[in-house]
Amino acid sequence: MVKRFLVTSLLILATTACSSYHKEIDGNPPFAPHHFRYYDVEIAWRAEPTNGGVRLTGTVTNRRDYYLRDLELVVRLMNERGIVLARTDYSTFPHLIPPGTATPFEMILHLSPDTRSEQVRFTYMYWLTEAAPELRGAEDVPHFGSFDAPL
Repeated sequence: MVKRFLVTSLLILATTACSSYHKEIDGNPPFAPHHFRYYDVEIAWRAEPTNGGVRLTGTVTNRRDYYLRDLELVVRLMNERGIVLARTDYSTFPHLIPPGTATPFEMILHLSPDTRSEQVRFTYMYWLTEAAPELRGAEDVPHFGSFDAPL
Protein backbone atom coordinates (compact mmCIF):
# COMPACT_ATOMS: atom_id res chain seq x y z
CA MET A 1 0.00 0.00 0.00
CA VAL A 2 2.82 2.40 0.87
CA LYS A 3 4.56 1.51 -2.37
CA ARG A 4 1.44 2.28 -4.39
CA PHE A 5 1.03 5.64 -2.61
CA LEU A 6 4.67 6.54 -3.24
CA VAL A 7 4.46 5.67 -6.96
CA THR A 8 1.22 7.64 -7.35
CA SER A 9 2.73 10.66 -5.58
CA LEU A 10 5.82 10.60 -7.79
CA LEU A 11 3.71 10.37 -10.94
CA ILE A 12 1.61 13.36 -9.86
CA LEU A 13 4.73 15.41 -9.11
CA ALA A 14 6.32 14.48 -12.44
CA THR A 15 3.14 15.38 -14.34
CA THR A 16 2.78 18.80 -12.72
CA ALA A 17 6.47 19.61 -13.22
CA CYS A 18 6.18 19.06 -16.97
CA SER A 19 3.06 21.18 -17.37
CA SER A 20 4.50 24.58 -16.53
CA TYR A 21 6.51 27.11 -18.51
CA HIS A 22 9.92 28.21 -17.31
CA LYS A 23 10.45 31.92 -16.60
CA GLU A 24 13.98 33.13 -17.20
CA ILE A 25 15.15 36.28 -15.41
CA ASP A 26 18.81 37.23 -15.29
CA GLY A 27 20.58 38.06 -12.03
CA ASN A 28 22.59 41.03 -13.27
CA PRO A 29 23.34 43.87 -10.83
CA PRO A 30 21.36 47.15 -10.96
CA PHE A 31 21.87 49.37 -14.01
CA ALA A 32 23.30 46.48 -16.06
CA PRO A 33 21.55 45.01 -19.14
CA HIS A 34 18.67 42.73 -18.15
CA HIS A 35 16.29 40.30 -19.82
CA PHE A 36 13.17 38.32 -19.00
CA ARG A 37 11.93 35.43 -21.13
CA TYR A 38 8.69 33.50 -20.94
CA TYR A 39 6.66 31.51 -23.45
CA ASP A 40 4.85 34.59 -24.80
CA VAL A 41 7.21 37.57 -24.59
CA GLU A 42 10.85 38.42 -24.08
CA ILE A 43 11.68 41.78 -22.52
CA ALA A 44 15.22 43.18 -22.61
CA TRP A 45 15.99 46.50 -20.90
CA ARG A 46 18.62 48.74 -19.46
CA ALA A 47 18.11 51.36 -16.74
CA GLU A 48 20.07 54.61 -16.61
CA PRO A 49 19.95 57.14 -13.78
CA THR A 50 18.88 60.62 -14.88
CA ASN A 51 18.47 63.91 -13.06
CA GLY A 52 15.49 63.17 -10.87
CA GLY A 53 14.68 59.69 -12.09
CA VAL A 54 15.43 56.62 -14.16
CA ARG A 55 15.27 56.06 -17.93
CA LEU A 56 14.35 52.55 -19.09
CA THR A 57 15.09 51.60 -22.70
CA GLY A 58 14.58 48.20 -24.21
CA THR A 59 12.61 45.89 -26.47
CA VAL A 60 9.64 43.56 -26.21
CA THR A 61 9.79 40.52 -28.50
CA ASN A 62 6.71 38.50 -29.47
CA ARG A 63 7.56 34.82 -28.84
CA ARG A 64 4.12 33.51 -29.76
CA ASP A 65 3.01 32.12 -33.11
CA TYR A 66 0.23 34.72 -33.21
CA TYR A 67 0.05 38.49 -33.38
CA LEU A 68 0.11 40.51 -30.15
CA ARG A 69 -2.54 43.21 -30.39
CA ASP A 70 -2.56 46.44 -28.35
CA LEU A 71 0.41 45.59 -26.11
CA GLU A 72 0.66 47.69 -22.93
CA LEU A 73 3.65 47.75 -20.59
CA VAL A 74 3.43 49.12 -17.02
CA VAL A 75 6.60 49.72 -15.01
CA ARG A 76 6.86 50.34 -11.27
CA LEU A 77 10.06 51.27 -9.46
CA MET A 78 10.21 49.90 -5.90
CA ASN A 79 12.49 50.23 -2.92
CA GLU A 80 14.07 47.30 -1.06
CA ARG A 81 10.82 46.73 0.92
CA GLY A 82 8.67 46.52 -2.23
CA ILE A 83 7.01 49.93 -1.83
CA VAL A 84 6.19 51.52 -5.18
CA LEU A 85 8.09 54.79 -5.67
CA ALA A 86 7.19 55.60 -9.29
CA ARG A 87 4.90 54.21 -11.98
CA THR A 88 4.45 54.77 -15.70
CA ASP A 89 3.05 52.93 -18.68
CA TYR A 90 3.91 52.58 -22.33
CA SER A 91 1.23 51.80 -24.88
CA THR A 92 2.57 53.31 -28.10
CA PHE A 93 3.66 49.96 -29.51
CA PRO A 94 2.42 49.11 -33.00
CA HIS A 95 -1.20 47.93 -33.06
CA LEU A 96 -0.11 44.44 -34.15
CA ILE A 97 3.25 42.87 -33.33
CA PRO A 98 3.99 39.91 -35.64
CA PRO A 99 5.53 36.68 -34.34
CA GLY A 100 9.28 36.93 -33.72
CA THR A 101 9.32 40.72 -33.92
CA ALA A 102 11.15 42.93 -31.40
CA THR A 103 9.63 46.35 -30.70
CA PRO A 104 11.52 49.12 -28.82
CA PHE A 105 10.29 51.17 -25.87
CA GLU A 106 11.64 54.02 -23.74
CA MET A 107 10.23 55.31 -20.46
CA ILE A 108 11.29 57.93 -17.95
CA LEU A 109 10.25 57.50 -14.32
CA HIS A 110 10.58 60.42 -11.91
CA LEU A 111 11.76 59.89 -8.32
CA SER A 112 11.95 62.20 -5.32
CA PRO A 113 15.53 63.33 -4.65
CA ASP A 114 15.70 61.44 -1.35
CA THR A 115 14.44 58.08 -2.69
CA ARG A 116 16.41 55.16 -4.06
CA SER A 117 14.93 52.44 -6.21
CA GLU A 118 16.19 48.86 -6.00
CA GLN A 119 13.73 46.86 -8.10
CA VAL A 120 11.52 47.19 -11.12
CA ARG A 121 8.18 45.46 -11.66
CA PHE A 122 7.02 44.94 -15.24
CA THR A 123 3.40 44.14 -16.01
CA TYR A 124 2.32 43.51 -19.58
CA MET A 125 -1.06 42.97 -21.19
CA TYR A 126 -2.05 42.16 -24.76
CA TRP A 127 -4.76 40.52 -26.84
CA LEU A 128 -3.88 37.50 -28.91
CA THR A 129 -4.86 37.57 -32.56
CA GLU A 130 -4.29 34.60 -34.84
CA ALA A 131 -3.94 36.70 -37.98
CA ALA A 132 -4.06 40.33 -39.00
CA PRO A 133 -7.61 41.72 -38.61
CA GLU A 134 -7.86 42.16 -42.37
CA LEU A 135 -7.59 38.38 -42.68
CA ARG A 136 -9.55 37.27 -39.63
CA GLY A 137 -11.64 38.81 -36.84
CA ALA A 138 -9.82 39.80 -33.65
CA GLU A 139 -10.30 37.67 -30.56
CA ASP A 140 -10.95 39.55 -27.34
CA VAL A 141 -8.97 37.34 -24.97
CA PRO A 142 -6.59 39.43 -22.83
CA HIS A 143 -3.30 37.92 -21.68
CA PHE A 144 -1.30 39.20 -18.71
CA GLY A 145 2.10 38.74 -17.19
CA SER A 146 4.14 40.30 -14.40
CA PHE A 147 7.61 39.92 -12.90
CA ASP A 148 10.02 41.69 -10.56
CA ALA A 149 13.72 42.15 -11.34
CA PRO A 150 16.73 44.19 -10.26
CA LEU A 151 16.69 47.69 -11.66
